[in-house]
Amino acid sequence: MCPLMFLSEAGKNITPDKLHVAERSALNRICDASFCEIVKLLGSSVIVGVGKYACGRARSALQEHGVGYVHVMDIMHPSPANPQANKAWREIVLKQLGDLGLMMYLQPSHPVA
Repeated sequence: MCPLMFLSEAGKNITPDKLHVAERSALNRICDASFCEIVKLLGSSVIVGVGKYACGRARSALQEHGVGYVHVMDIMHPSPANPQANKAWREIVLKQLGDLGLMMYLQPSHPVA
């Protein structure tokens, strides 16, 4: 739940599961607390995790910090390792957001001139 990105010396993305456990745990503690504080400050009632990992982290953080009024949902992550995402990620996610009843929040309230 952290807006950080980790890269190897060669520029390859390092996903959280590839971090050492101690590093990941320390990072999760800090990011989880920050995430929950932002959720409280914004009064968010819905969180959309991009991917199962983000969704799971959001649920864990919210539960650990006693933020129980938030509904956590997920949409597919656009990972290059996911064959489905490589084919039609945009269309799949738009359908998922529609199925979750969230598209009305993503549409402009007034037509753009």
